[in-house]
Amino acid sequence: MASKKRRWQAPEGLRVHHDGTWRVGDVHVIHPPSLRHFKSHLVFEEGGAFIVDRDQRMKVDVEGPAFQVTCLVLDADQGEARAVLDDGTVEQVTDDALGMNQQTGRFETRVRGGRATALLARGPHQTLMEHLEEDKGRFFLRVGERRIAVRT
Repeated sequence: MASKKRRWQAPEGLRVHHDGTWRVGDVHVIHPPSLRHFKSHLVFEEGGAFIVDRDQRMKVDVEGPAFQVTCLVLDADQGEARAVLDDGTVEQVTDDALGMNQQTGRFETRVRGGRATALLARGPHQTLMEHLEEDKGRFFLRVGERRIAVRT
């Protein structure tokens, strides 16, 4: 007996809420492997955001931070900051990428070429606070000799 190849069924109505939670309708997506799969296959194009898995494409309405920063790595020697995201990728933190979300009061960083945002988890938030400087009403993340501008 030949086995049938099981195809993944894309849920309809997948969206990222303004608070960063992923939902299908009113149901929260909390299954860690599902979230990691969605996030690692999330692409941003002119037509919007999509989960792309081989030949399958599923539209995703992104209203808030689709990712979470699990670690903020500061390399003082290179003057670089990198955000490790919960999908396993690493993003360079550039000037004005970091900032406080005025609606939630939580820090986020722009990722995926500025097309998405990632919410800073507690650890990365603490790292940011420990290396934050204020100068004439502007805020900066100090990384070695470099200062990375933070949006306010």
